[in-house]
Amino acid sequence: MINNIIDQIKESEEQAKEIIASSKKESAAIIEKAYQQANKKISDAEIRVKKLSFDAEAQAVEDVKVEKVKLEEEYAKKKGKLLKAFSAREEKAIGLLVSRVLD
Repeated sequence: MINNIIDQIKESEEQAKEIIASSKKESAAIIEKAYQQANKKISDAEIRVKKLSFDAEAQAVEDVKVEKVKLEEEYAKKKGKLLKAFSAREEKAIGLLVSRVLD
């Protein structure tokens, strides 16, 4: 009877060791899977960040090109107005000189 109880205890210990070993393997597998998923998420996030950065840079370049065109047009208009005003003043100055010379 005592031997039977001792055998049952030994058998229970063996089963407990197997359960513990199995649990360790399962937990290691779960941890490994979690690391793989985390690494995939990090990799995906890096790819998205690079794409967003590229898209933002491309949009910024496009915005600068549009702004450049607007500024060039504005510059051309202001330059034209200044040249027109200069020409008018130049003609007025020439007219004043001519009238002073003729008088």
